[in-house]
Amino acid sequence: MLDLRKEGIKVSTIMPGSVASYFNDHQPNDKDAWKIQPEDIGQIVYDLLKMNPRTLPSKIEVRPTRPGGK
Repeated sequence: MLDLRKEGIKVSTIMPGSVASYFNDHQPNDKDAWKIQPEDIGQIVYDLLKMNPRTLPSKIEVRPTRPGGK
């Protein structure tokens, strides 16, 4: 990120917690409703692309609001 920003290239790291995805051969199901949904991560990417050029969010950590659905 530090090397490329002088070239006008932005780099952001998105660090999601539990996501309802197909990672590691998992099949998302109703029990995953408490997890972050793939479209939530997509919204973050979209928001980053629309962000004012003067800003550079370097790290974005995202966690579900209720661990384990409790």
